[in-house]
Amino acid sequence: MAKARRGRAPRTPRHHDDRSRLGHFRADGAPKASFDTADDANRAALRLRLEEGMDLHPYRCDLCRDWHLGSVRSH
Repeated sequence: MAKARRGRAPRTPRHHDDRSRLGHFRADGAPKASFDTADDANRAALRLRLEEGMDLHPYRCDLCRDWHLGSVRSH
């Protein structure tokens, strides 16, 4: 199983504005974990759901093209 890029710097976003930098950090300020494939992100989301009770969903990042986990926001 491929691992998240923990401990490594996130890939440089395509756009270097404030929005792109903020998009690569969690709400607590820590960098988001990146996954190379949707399968890797789905496995991580399932593990977190089973072990921690966290309801996270994989999404493809428009900035770096990697996969991240995020919560679904209500409208």
